[in-house]
Amino acid sequence: MQPTDTADQAREKAQAAVHAAAAAIFPAGYKLAESPLQSRPCTDDSNQPTGQVSVSADFWVDGPDRSQNNKYYDNLKKWWSENGWSLETDSRPRDLFANAQRDGYLMSLEGTATGPNKGRLNIGASSPCVWPNGTPEPAS
Repeated sequence: MQPTDTADQAREKAQAAVHAAAAAIFPAGYKLAESPLQSRPCTDDSNQPTGQVSVSADFWVDGPDRSQNNKYYDNLKKWWSENGWSLETDSRPRDLFANAQRDGYLMSLEGTATGPNKGRLNIGASSPCVWPNGTPEPAS
């Protein structure tokens, strides 16, 4: 079992990736409102906990013109391509969702489909599985 980034380091990398992407794709004046930080336990092939976690950083995007959402998706796809991310999914126009991966990290852009916040965007990234403290816990 190899050492990994710590959960805090992985979260910082996820946050940094989201901030870099957002700065490149949204117009001046946008704001990111962070959702509560999340981590989820990782499991092995038999669905048993491994002791590792995946952490994520998710942000609601406030400020940009929602009528320009397709442009933001296109800008993000271009940014991903130019920054070593591999597109996994672009389900537009059926759903407002696209994601890409790089180095085990997964980044997505998703829009709300209905209600008063229709078209509001959420951008986030999640980490690969990491040991919470960077190294496996000793067996008890």
